[in-house]
Amino acid sequence: MPRSQFFAVLIFLTVISVLVPSLILATTGVPTVISYQGRLTDSSGNLLGGSGTAYSFKFSIWNNPTVGSGTKLWPTSDPGSVSATVRQGVFNVNIGDTANSYPDALNYNFNTNQDIFLQVEASSDNSTFETLSPRQRIAASAFAKSARSYASSPRV
Repeated sequence: MPRSQFFAVLIFLTVISVLVPSLILATTGVPTVISYQGRLTDSSGNLLGGSGTAYSFKFSIWNNPTVGSGTKLWPTSDPGSVSATVRQGVFNVNIGDTANSYPDALNYNFNTNQDIFLQVEASSDNSTFETLSPRQRIAASAFAKSARSYASSPRV
């Protein structure tokens, strides 16, 4: 083999060995955290939390939008509670972010059901929870649908 072909093959193999693992990792990564922002009000519609009050929340995924109906799909046991600060009614939770103290890993397979709904329960004392109604639909964004399509398409 001539020296120039040897170097060409060596460069090609080096590039492939660097790119292939990163391409494989890029196509297999499925998010395991849902960033959720909610708005908490009392029964009259007044925003809760003022300039910052800690509330406890529980999240679960169901197959029906109506509270009291359907089957809980995630988590398989009772959901753990997580604390979040509510300011002027607004709170943020990263559901499934166990690395940052979220109690339940988000291990639900989103490919098993097309219509799924997030149930939110709130508590000011972390013992008595009120289920917020209605459950919120979990839907994929256009980017997620494109990423899924790209990840499942054949490569050349």
